[in-house]
Amino acid sequence: MSEQSCEICRRPINEWFLHLAVEDRAGFSQDAFICANCGVKLRLASEKNRDLQIDPWLHEALARVLKGKE
Repeated sequence: MSEQSCEICRRPINEWFLHLAVEDRAGFSQDAFICANCGVKLRLASEKNRDLQIDPWLHEALARVLKGKE
């Protein structure tokens, strides 16, 4: 896998910990790769608040999907 960057902290990562994908029925999609550090932070936030706290990248990904941009 080529070097990716974490969608939350934007640091380069060689291996992703969490892969999130948003896709509409037409097939437009947006992927995000999350590093282990940010993945653990999301997990801890989820356990503390009892629901997963998603960063603003999801809103941007949805906007890109709705606009039909990859």
